[in-house]
Amino acid sequence: MTARPRLLQQCFQQALTEAPEMLGRCMEVAIADLQVAENKGTDTAMRDRVARAWWLLLQNKAQWSKAFPQRLREAFEGAPGDTQLSRPATLSESVMLSLVDEDVVNESLESARLLQSIQPTLEQELAVLDALMSSLIGEGTVRAELNPLRPSVFIRALRDLMSNDEPDSEIRGLWLRHFGPPLGRELKKMYENLAVMLQRANVREAGYRVRLAPQGKRAVRAGIAEEGSQWGKLPEQDGMGGRLSGGAPLDYPAYDLPPMPHLGRLQSGVEHRVFHDFLEHGHSRYERPLEGGYYQQVERELREVERSAPAEPIDEQVLQQQRMQYRDVTAVDRPAREVGIGSELSPQEWGDFAAAHERSKLLLQLKQKAQKVSQAVGLDVVRTLVNQVASDPLLLAPVREAVVALEPALLRQAMANPRFFSEDEHPARRLIESVAQRSFKYNDEFASEFDRFFQPVQQAFRELNASEQADSTAFADLLDHLEESWQAQDQADLQQQDQGLQSVRYAEARQALADQIAWDISQRADIDHAPGVILDFLYGPWSLVIASAQLNDQTQHHDPGGYKKVVSHLLWSVKKEVTLKRPAKLFEILPKMLSTLHEGLDMLGQTREETQPFFDALMRLHEPVLGLRRARTRSDAGSSDPVPLEGSSKSMELDETLPATPEQRKPRQSGQPWLGRRELDAAGFEDTLPTDYADLAESQAAAQAHQADEQAMVQAAMAESQEAIDPAMVLAGLREGDWVDLNSRREWLRAQLIWASSKGTLFMFVSRGGRPHSMTKRSCERLIANRLLRPIESRSVVQKAITAMARDAAPSSEPEPA
Repeated sequence: MTARPRLLQQCFQQALTEAPEMLGRCMEVAIADLQVAENKGTDTAMRDRVARAWWLLLQNKAQWSKAFPQRLREAFEGAPGDTQLSRPATLSESVMLSLVDEDVVNESLESARLLQSIQPTLEQELAVLDALMSSLIGEGTVRAELNPLRPSVFIRALRDLMSNDEPDSEIRGLWLRHFGPPLGRELKKMYENLAVMLQRANVREAGYRVRLAPQGKRAVRAGIAEEGSQWGKLPEQDGMGGRLSGGAPLDYPAYDLPPMPHLGRLQSGVEHRVFHDFLEHGHSRYERPLEGGYYQQVERELREVERSAPAEPIDEQVLQQQRMQYRDVTAVDRPAREVGIGSELSPQEWGDFAAAHERSKLLLQLKQKAQKVSQAVGLDVVRTLVNQVASDPLLLAPVREAVVALEPALLRQAMANPRFFSEDEHPARRLIESVAQRSFKYNDEFASEFDRFFQPVQQAFRELNASEQADSTAFADLLDHLEESWQAQDQADLQQQDQGLQSVRYAEARQALADQIAWDISQRADIDHAPGVILDFLYGPWSLVIASAQLNDQTQHHDPGGYKKVVSHLLWSVKKEVTLKRPAKLFEILPKMLSTLHEGLDMLGQTREETQPFFDALMRLHEPVLGLRRARTRSDAGSSDPVPLEGSSKSMELDETLPATPEQRKPRQSGQPWLGRRELDAAGFEDTLPTDYADLAESQAAAQAHQADEQAMVQAAMAESQEAIDPAMVLAGLREGDWVDLNSRREWLRAQLIWASSKGTLFMFVSRGGRPHSMTKRSCERLIANRLLRPIESRSVVQKAITAMARDAAPSSEPEPA
């Protein structure tokens, strides 16, 4: 493939851009899985091999993330039909494999197993991408083996990357085995994004070869399974019972288009298959002129609407009573008010088009002006989608009423561009979507902050209804104005939000570096026979001190602050058999060492009370030499005989000063980043977060308030629902950007997840005013179980409405494979 389509190059570039972070996340999961396997292992040799495997992955993470895109680029440019990983070996191939080195065979089998393990995860997304890619490269039918982004290409690039840096095939096999689940998830997400990009570029899916069913609609549907295939020939009639000029075969079943009088009716929605076909395909038959039967029906409908108009205006007081009915109910427990195209809205808020009959009357008046089938269907499509969005219970009732109130402006837009709802970037569609997504910041329609958001929206919608403009400029201008005001409002919130976010991101980076520093310390020869309390300190707080110094250093010094040097002095100072022979050296290095230790821990944000237990233990470890000095002082003064050193040492010896156990000698990666008090405050932690060597407790008042909150809300939640909830599964389903309702200090807040640690152990949410709420995984799961944290579905509301209609339009039978 010497000349590649521009879109294909964009797909390659997208994959190459995502590749470093994708590989990094896969490696993090594989490292964690290997560590679990190491802990569970019983065979010593296997545990050592697994430990080496995850340690090498950790060492190679940065280098591989940089090299992986180049490997992928070479793989994308390789032979398009290479299916080496995707099919079982034939008999002749098996004979040939027997002549190859056993390590090569085993690695090939591991690669094949990896491919097989991820196929079920990718099945749906890969099928769509295969069809789109086949069409993009000019194939009439799906040729999955020619998809340059198929999973085997990624696996081959990954295998080559591993082979280049690791000669041990057993280690490479362990890596491949543990890459399956994360690689499957990452490719699934990438394939979804690539498919959306191609679909938005109007690339049609190639199809599979099919055979037509014997009779009826199924024969027609089977014939349209692939883009490049020809439709089965149909009677030479159009959708209105007329004949097409030239007798050409239709490109769509004639009976799917409603008759003319039906198009002229006032109806709440378009027939599902017509809706789907019109928005997705927009066949040329929709450009046919409307006929007399259509206009006659519109006249009848218009007279009926005018005749049935209510004699009395809408009672504003009744509407307000209905709205205020549930004001005293907790925001998250209020039943959703019903809203639809037939709803009577507040005249005070929405003016002339508050009345349902006025909106219907405008619709029919526009139908009178329509000249083509596309305009008539487009008007009905607008009403269908307005009704669908207005019924979405996830949106607050005023927002749904606003969508209904905007129907007149949307109808005028449909006259100029009947299929505008099929365009993702059309300003009218973007305006509805942007307002809906912004509204997810609020969970209470009676709150003052929601009112401040909603008033400008209401004013903008009324201006659009009052305008006679039929192009998209008015929608674009008002959307720009709203977004500018939203951005201005968000600036102050973002400053506070960024402060907390930087704290937890810094803590995560510091912890990752500290874990690596701890491992480096564990490989030193001088840790032999070191006391457990010393290794705990070096692997924990002191690794964090060294990591902080390196992250904050601007001079590129190899040992900023001299904190690495202290490790050698500290390990030497606790070797009793050495220091007793050279006490003068210990007394020489001790003051500077203690000063540096205090300085580093102060920089980390630790108080003297928190670090005192370690320094007490260190003093006991130095007691033999300190006792020797005291004894000599007394001897020189002639005040007493020398004190027996061994007896003094034994009397002071405690368990914590004994040599480290095998478990203590091996550092463990921290499950979650360590945070100091300042970082905890900045990140908005409201629950106790255990540190590596101290517990940061809540104040008694905060703990009592929190306990009262939980008791009250748990009782309400139990009364509300007995349905079992899996907190771990709910939490695993949350992604950055998702919204939740969070109970904090006896108040229900709408908060957004803006950060989760790479290991999924810490989470940060932000509520109104940029207020941070950070918590551990355990705290999140407890809140979910007690219904104090409730995820909110907040995906695209317009696309959701279109998808719901398209799902109903799907054919009941599928094409049969040839």
